[in-house]
Amino acid sequence: MATTAFLLVTLAAVIHALWNFAAKKASGDFAVIWIGLVMASVAFAPLVLVLTPEQRALREVAWLLLLSGLVHTAYFLLLARSYRDGEISVVYPIARGSGVAGTAIVALLFLDETLSLAGGLGIALIVLGVVFIGLRDAGQPRAMGLALLVGLSITSYSILAKLAVGICHPFFYLWGFLITTTLLLAPFVCLVHRSALRRAWEHKKTYSLLIGPGSMANYLIVLFAMQMAQVSYVVAARELAVVIGAGLGIFLLREPSTPRKIGGIASVVAGILLLKMA
Repeated sequence: MATTAFLLVTLAAVIHALWNFAAKKASGDFAVIWIGLVMASVAFAPLVLVLTPEQRALREVAWLLLLSGLVHTAYFLLLARSYRDGEISVVYPIARGSGVAGTAIVALLFLDETLSLAGGLGIALIVLGVVFIGLRDAGQPRAMGLALLVGLSITSYSILAKLAVGICHPFFYLWGFLITTTLLLAPFVCLVHRSALRRAWEHKKTYSLLIGPGSMANYLIVLFAMQMAQVSYVVAARELAVVIGAGLGIFLLREPSTPRKIGGIASVVAGILLLKMA
């Protein structure tokens, strides 16, 4: 995996863990997440006029933007619900791990990507590690089920992103699916979470600022990395965020630390080092 791509993914992993930590601190408040998306849509809008693709490329990428908007809508809904029902050190690793495995399989079958021995072993160690980090003797079956659905959405939007960045500038794709997602979620938030929306704006704007622009800045970095490396490697290497997220849950939220989690963290780190060699 190219050094530049690896460094970009490492930076994205740090940002990703931090905005997910903010989402958990906000108790998975969906209104907080949506306000963050609105903030990001406004903040990133000025560059869109400069980076709008040619008409032909715009037609080619339009269906990817729509599909990605739908998938990200499902992703944010599921993520908010899973954080209400479970611990971040359980939900986050299972969602990310299943997303890694799904992306590698789809990329092999449909994008003609190939895995080196180091790359395949690295992905396997990462998936194994994040599963071990998330497993508990006393399970949280509802939260774990939601986390698996989040993982399915991660696989879906990762493959769509890899296709899109081959057609248009990563920033335009990012803003396109962001504004689509924000608009699709608007009726749900304004009708179902109206009172929560008011409270979130009055008391949790700081969390929204971290979650919205933070998550989109993180993903923009990932999109650039996808232009340089295989999507299966990029998505897997991002799981450094699992190690950071689990650490934040353990040390700042006082969530339980077990030998299983520690072993899982070691497995993820070993897998990421192998990906760097791939």
